[in-house]
Amino acid sequence: MGGTPQTAYARWLSAAVPLMHDLDWQRHLKVEQPGEGISMALLDIMPREDAHIAVSGPPTFSISMFLEGAGTLSIDGGEPLEIQSGMAVFCTTDQTVTGLNVIRGGTRLRMVDVRYARSFLTDLGGPLWRNYGSGLLVDRSVPEQGALMMGFPASPPLLLAAQQITTCPYQQEDVRRLYLRAKALEILAGLITALREAASEPELRNERDRQRIVEAQQLIESRLDEPWTISRLARAVCLNEKSLKSGFRTHVGHSIHAYLIKVRMEAAASMLAQGQSVTEVALATGFGNLSHFSKTFRKATGLSPREYARRT
Repeated sequence: MGGTPQTAYARWLSAAVPLMHDLDWQRHLKVEQPGEGISMALLDIMPREDAHIAVSGPPTFSISMFLEGAGTLSIDGGEPLEIQSGMAVFCTTDQTVTGLNVIRGGTRLRMVDVRYARSFLTDLGGPLWRNYGSGLLVDRSVPEQGALMMGFPASPPLLLAAQQITTCPYQQEDVRRLYLRAKALEILAGLITALREAASEPELRNERDRQRIVEAQQLIESRLDEPWTISRLARAVCLNEKSLKSGFRTHVGHSIHAYLIKVRMEAAASMLAQGQSVTEVALATGFGNLSHFSKTFRKATGLSPREYARRT
């Protein structure tokens, strides 16, 4: 979602209008911007029939609390995440993604969605899952799209903060903004607490295992044409697959596959800019199929390899 918070949320919900008949969505959506880098939407709606909302937006970092209602959220290429009352959803993306949200007809949906500038992740020391793991109730992430989405039962403090946002007692603008900003930060603190408590990824046993994760990174970066699989990489660094996968996500911040694609596409862009042919670059980055290489490169950069080479 781009533009101001008001127009961004408006576009998101207006996509549902054809399936929501004559519902006046503007009466059901309230948007607040309590300070630099924070925006929030309060949605209270009950469509007569299931409402399907196609969504598309740039990088985001958001936390949603569902006080009432039912439906699904999904990122294209991933499985739907079932939502219900008392659930929280944490989502972060590092590129434009598309998906589909469904609101169940005949059921009231009350939701508080808080969006934070991605600089908040930097202030927290990087991606949250890098520090605390990702063992939450339901994981519907799509790593190859750089999209993380997880749902879990919201703790009482999280639900209370969301409820207090919907019933903010202050009308004076400066006091209201201060109150809502404090609640947004309270929700962020609640998320970190939930991630800490729910993390169930096995810890790497010692410094030697952590070093093996570093070695796996270095192998991917230095041998771009290697047909890496998780089992092959695990054998190469003498670490079991489960520890390699969980350790990679925790310490690198990406799944193995997502990191492999990221490194290869960065190297491919550099080679194309230096004048190497598309075929040479594809082979050098582990793609035996030119069509697959072109499709992957376009998805990562928005341009075909030849278009990128011409522009650079």
